[in-house]
Amino acid sequence: MEQPEKNIIDHLSVFIHRKWLFIAPLVLGAAAGLVVSFELPEKYRSSTLIVVEEQQIPEEYVTPTDRTPFSQRLNLISQQILSRTRLDQIIREFRLYEDHKPSVFSRAAAFITGEDIEDRTPDDIINRMREDIEFAVIGEVNTKKPQTGGNAFSITYIGTDPQTTMQVTNTLASLFIEENLKVREQYAEGTTEFISSELEKSQEELAKTEQKIKDFKQAHMGTLPEQLEANLRTLDRLQLDLQNVTVNLKHNEDRRQVLEDQLRFTPVPNAVSPAVRSTLEVELENARAELSMLLSVFKETYPDVLILKRRIQELETRLAAQPEPQPEQAEKKARPSEVMNPVYGELMAIKSQISTLRQRESELRASIDEYQGRIELTPQVEQQQTDLVRDYQISLQNYQGLLEKKMNASLAENLEKRQKGARFRIVDTANLPDTPDYPNKPLVAAIGLLVGGAFGTGMVFLFEFINPAFRKPEDFEGIIDSPVLSSIPLFPANDGGQGQKFRVIKGRKKSA
Repeated sequence: MEQPEKNIIDHLSVFIHRKWLFIAPLVLGAAAGLVVSFELPEKYRSSTLIVVEEQQIPEEYVTPTDRTPFSQRLNLISQQILSRTRLDQIIREFRLYEDHKPSVFSRAAAFITGEDIEDRTPDDIINRMREDIEFAVIGEVNTKKPQTGGNAFSITYIGTDPQTTMQVTNTLASLFIEENLKVREQYAEGTTEFISSELEKSQEELAKTEQKIKDFKQAHMGTLPEQLEANLRTLDRLQLDLQNVTVNLKHNEDRRQVLEDQLRFTPVPNAVSPAVRSTLEVELENARAELSMLLSVFKETYPDVLILKRRIQELETRLAAQPEPQPEQAEKKARPSEVMNPVYGELMAIKSQISTLRQRESELRASIDEYQGRIELTPQVEQQQTDLVRDYQISLQNYQGLLEKKMNASLAENLEKRQKGARFRIVDTANLPDTPDYPNKPLVAAIGLLVGGAFGTGMVFLFEFINPAFRKPEDFEGIIDSPVLSSIPLFPANDGGQGQKFRVIKGRKKSA
């Protein structure tokens, strides 16, 4: 036979019968919750809000050198603020964690683990402060480290004293602002220094390239590409001059041949006039006549004119250097046997002109060969010069680009030093907490009450399971086979305090 199911009244009767097993843990749990809530140290929370202001001067005028994303910059600065040196300085300044006494539960846990909580190292205190500092980007869940996104963030510090907590929070915010300005300024200075060093190298390279081009032009003067047009014009002029000299030379050669033939068949005169001139005088007169003819056609800077002028000066110098003839010499010259034939003087002048023209022809041919060589070398020189000019243009463009970047970096550096760039600004200063954020005493007491009640309920059901009791006739069903004939109500015992005795009386079930 199965035992009948128990209803809520039956369960409540179990609690009533074993009420002390439930009430005692319930009271102890509530008392423990109250003790714990008052034993735990009070902690206050203070927060401040910081926003990132954009650059005050448009980027079209000054391009910033620091384009680090907000999240990356915030992570970098937070790592510097949470460094051992900075936190140790704050701890010493505000005398943090000096009056903190470990709780009873901390002492108990330390006793079990064998840890000496009285002997904490500076690293433990710094790690404790790191745990009490929280960063949160606006719009994201609070966390110990700043996350990505947003242009504002909050700094929260948890401490045991409200005033100190607020001061520490303001100090952390100030450190963030100062460190941001310092980092951006150092970044701008580093950028300017780097570009300046690269600019000096580029300037040196540019100067070396310019010197190479200068040396190259000096070494190849006359064969440079920009001189090709002048060389061609000079070559044409030299060829024209050579043609004129060749024509004149041929004419003088023919005239010389005629004079030689005439001199060979012309008899010597019996007498000579006193006005007979010497060979130098005849040659000088012919040279002057030829100079007059050339000046009527060419300018005074014409090469043939210059050569003829030098020839005239030379003849005049030689003629002036001869001594004046003595009477005896003049008389001797007047002798018919030694008087010079006029044809002979003209012949000597023609020969002098032929010699000058041949010298000029030789000079012109040499000059033509020289300019032809220059023209032939010009393509090769042009290729070499093109390579040098290309290197120079690259160096010049690099130098100009670095110069422009240096000017922009200098402007950006001045922008950061004057605090006109992107910066952190405190929107909400740290608040002075009125009530402790931790612990929540009513919540802790309620938790203790719930734990005690759960423990008491467990004890009631445990004892009921270990030592069940029969409280009404229906409880016997399913336990014994015989039916219950009668039930005896409770009555005081007269056995000297030994308690009540109950006996089960067997009966038989009547057959139908």
